[in-house]
This record gives sequence, structure tokens and C-alpha cells, in this order.
Amino acid sequence: MIIGLIAIVIIGSLLYWGWPYLTLLSDPDQVRELIIRSGTWGPLVFMLLQIVQILIAPIPGQVIGVIGGFLFGPLLGLFYTMLGATLGFTLVFLLSRKLGRPFVERFVDKKTMERFDHLTEEKGAWVFFFIFLLPAFPDDLIAFIAGLTTIPIRTLVLISVAGRLPGYAVLTFMGNGLALENLNPVVVTLVALILIFILGWWKREWLRRFVEHRNRTQFISEQWNLYWHKIIVGTIVLVIIFVFLYYAATVTPIQR
Repeated sequence: MIIGLIAIVIIGSLLYWGWPYLTLLSDPDQVRELIIRSGTWGPLVFMLLQIVQILIAPIPGQVIGVIGGFLFGPLLGLFYTMLGATLGFTLVFLLSRKLGRPFVERFVDKKTMERFDHLTEEKGAWVFFFIFLLPAFPDDLIAFIAGLTTIPIRTLVLISVAGRLPGYAVLTFMGNGLALENLNPVVVTLVALILIFILGWWKREWLRRFVEHRNRTQFISEQWNLYWHKIIVGTIVLVIIFVFLYYAATVTPIQR
């Protein structure tokens, strides 16, 4: 009961105070200006926006990451982004766990719920780590479903942090490159994101089978036995590509 009342107060407050801004928050320039106008409260406003983005608002998480790097630099930008995301995901996990399926169904559409409903029976955490890590899944919505599992909340928080960290690091790196008017990291980041997206889209059927398989250790073992040579070659190719991209990001800057 107490958790339910707290949830109503938090979500109600966000809607009441934030509703006039929600139509603006889908525009990255509006988000950036809102944070800048907040002055010394900018980091707090930024993290609150991150929490709202996870809960209700139409702000893509990728936009928040880029804005963090642009305004606060790569280190502070990543710190504020991860702290806001961690608080947001923790709130989602707690509310979903305490309020149950009726609460989750208010935020997750029926199609997504049917597609990933089997995850509510999940007892192992690593499948959620892959979902948070890869761009092929709606991780904000999956967070609500993850709260319905029996996985400890602390474990869910840790895997959400570990899974989202690489993506947010890339985005803040890109945002910092924009702020410094150095296009090298911007171009390299875009190329890396495109490659990751293409890889995720290309292997989306494999990822779906992996997520839906009841014995994922057996699934991985079977895939390794069938395609070990392709996996090794693919891994070597990816390492070469990302070493080249790192070199490209550190050469003489391309100015705007």
C-alpha cells in the first residue's frame, strides 16, 4: 500500500509539473536549452529528464546521452547519464515488483507484452543483460517486464548498468565531439552505431531465438558447435574494424 501511494505521488508529480514540457521534450534542442537555462541545477534537471524518459516521456535515450556529453563533457556527462538511468530503471523495477502486472500493462503495449511475456518466468539475469546491451530490443519497456521476475532488484540494477554503459559511453563521446567541434569522434561514433545496428538487425532472428530458448546454455553450445569457425572469423573482423575506428577517432581533427 505504501509503495503504491509513493508511486502515485511520484508519477502524479511528474505529470503535473512536467506535462507542459512533454510536447517539447521530443526536440533535442529544446531539451538542451531547458538544461542550460537551469544553471547550477542543470545536472539535477538532466538526471530528472533521464528518469522521466524511462518512465513516460517521448525522449529517446540516445538523445539524452548525446546531450550529456555535449553539456558536461565525456566523464561527467557519462556519470550523470548513468546515474539518471540507474535511478529511473530502479524505480521501474521497484514499482513493477510491488504493483504487479496491472501496473506494467499500463506502460507496456499489448503487442510487446505478448512478445516478451515469457521473460516474466526468467530466473537467470544474463538474458536481460543482452537485452540492455543490444540495440535490437526496447530496453525501457523490457525493464517493466523485468520487474515482474523473481530476479533480485539489486541484480537487475547491476545488469541494467552494465548493459547500458557501453552505449551511453559511445553517445556521450559523440556529444563531446560535437561540443569541441571535432567531427572525428562524431563520424566514428555514427559509423560504430550503424555497424552495431546492422549487426543487431542482421542477427535479430538469432537474438529472438536466444531470448525465447528455455535452455540458453544449451543453445549457445549448439551454436558454437555448428558455427565455431564463423564466430572466430567474425570476432577477428569486428576487432579489426573497431581498432581502425579508434585510430580514426584520434587522428588530426576534422573541423566543422
